[in-house]
Amino acid sequence: MDMITKEAFINSFLEYENNSISKLYDQIILSKKINGTIYSKVFTYPDIYKKLKNMENNLQIKVYCNGVFKEFDRAMLAFDCYEEPHYYPIDLLKICNRSKFKNLQHKDYLGAMMSLGIKRELLGDLILDEECCYVPVYNEITDFIILNLTNINTCSCEVIIVDEPLKNAPKIKFEERTIVVTSLRLDNIISSLCNVSRSKALELIESNKVLLNHIGILKKDKLLCSGDILTIRGYGKFKICDFISKTQSQRLRISIKKYN
Repeated sequence: MDMITKEAFINSFLEYENNSISKLYDQIILSKKINGTIYSKVFTYPDIYKKLKNMENNLQIKVYCNGVFKEFDRAMLAFDCYEEPHYYPIDLLKICNRSKFKNLQHKDYLGAMMSLGIKRELLGDLILDEECCYVPVYNEITDFIILNLTNINTCSCEVIIVDEPLKNAPKIKFEERTIVVTSLRLDNIISSLCNVSRSKALELIESNKVLLNHIGILKKDKLLCSGDILTIRGYGKFKICDFISKTQSQRLRISIKKYN
């Protein structure tokens, strides 16, 4: 079987930024050329990994990923002709808020790192645990973060590298909920999740405040599936889990996880 062309490869990922997909193709070619492991160096979404995994035969390469945490959205990719590497160029950082008077949120930690000029794709998922934030990073920026991230929103902070991240990484915390909807349409789900009217749900969609599996979506009648991740600006991030049952009135009872 012939190797898929670059043009065909890029066309398989039209919903994503062209340049980043082009780089992935180049990394795959390089891995084949040197017959060794090449890392993406950036953290990508699960959908990209799943697509690449399904394309392994056409790519003539093995595709692996590592997001550090047990459950993750963003992961670094590795391309190899054979087995998954035991090493990834990732450090797990623990950022500790040393202020006793102010609590920091996810957006505070992320904003502080990006204000240093760090691109979002060089960072994995951020998980908050008590007064600390854990984040996997591409290891070439580790020293820069440790040296320069000393304050977040006037709060003094300390950054350390976590030893044995597989053992010491925290788990993502969820709030589990059940919602009841008339259908699996996007606008229906949003209305129930956010406790707003259908017209308000439509307004959120049309104003580009909704991401489905990390990609903007404007199709209000899109049917959601188990495993879909919904991000609604101003309301939070949700994972569609299981379709539990139908009520007597034939409405759908669905289990949801809201990211804390």
